[in-house]
Amino acid sequence: MSNRLPIIPALNDSGIHYYQTYDESLALWPVHYETFYVPTRFGQTHIIASGPKEAPPLILLHGALFSSTMWYPNIADWSSKYRTYAIDIIGDKNKSIPTDLCGTRAGYADWLLDVFDNLGIEKSHLIGLSLGGLHTMNFVLRASERVESAVILSPAETFLSFYQDFYKYALGLIGSNGVENFLNWMMGDRYVLHPNFGKQFYAGVMWQDELRNQKPKADGFPYVFTDDELKSVKAPILLLLGEHEVIYDPHSALHRASTLVPGIEAEIVKNAGHVLSMEQPEYVNERILSFLSK
Repeated sequence: MSNRLPIIPALNDSGIHYYQTYDESLALWPVHYETFYVPTRFGQTHIIASGPKEAPPLILLHGALFSSTMWYPNIADWSSKYRTYAIDIIGDKNKSIPTDLCGTRAGYADWLLDVFDNLGIEKSHLIGLSLGGLHTMNFVLRASERVESAVILSPAETFLSFYQDFYKYALGLIGSNGVENFLNWMMGDRYVLHPNFGKQFYAGVMWQDELRNQKPKADGFPYVFTDDELKSVKAPILLLLGEHEVIYDPHSALHRASTLVPGIEAEIVKNAGHVLSMEQPEYVNERILSFLSK
């Protein structure tokens, strides 16, 4: 394992603690990996890479506050077939180091294009969950020529607006019992985060970082794509939604996606909620590999 680090700005105590918990979560990674940074116009982007270097590339984009370490239940299966690059989304709580929060839809697409270029990737498969799912659809619409296919898991908005409960629980994260209340709302009694990962999630919520805590710009995330945007999708898409999704009605999201996105494969995953890649990893891993192999 290598860790080619750039010069990291001085971290405050909460940032140092977050980095420590990130490394503890990364100890759950079940296969060989290397970590490194690539430069972009918006700052240094941190990446966890696994799998054979000669295998086809597969980009992974995590959910908000979860970071790339969230893929530990999935990475063994996916990296057996692909060279996986789990990318810490710049501006979120993770190990990427933003110098300028791109903030807009075009900016985030440019950021990911910089990552592709610096990894030497001409075209790739992508998987994104929640915030990462929204980034994935945004990239598909703005750089379809760089996308082999895309898997979108429980995307933030994208097809439907959030329920008001989302804002209630998200805004309450830093309050008393806020993290516990948020996770209970999102996962119910179906799933409990591994203690290492739960500690990292809590540390990310509590990490006070001025740039990462900025409000999004006018056309920044999250948002719902228009009918015309969804009808213009050119890449093959797989959409998976959990039957116990709480951020919006999954059946309505599936209906809108299936109606508008050309050729989309879409389904509701049983016994899963928002973080379905963690809640039902065996099914999700196999379903995605089947889709990617087409």
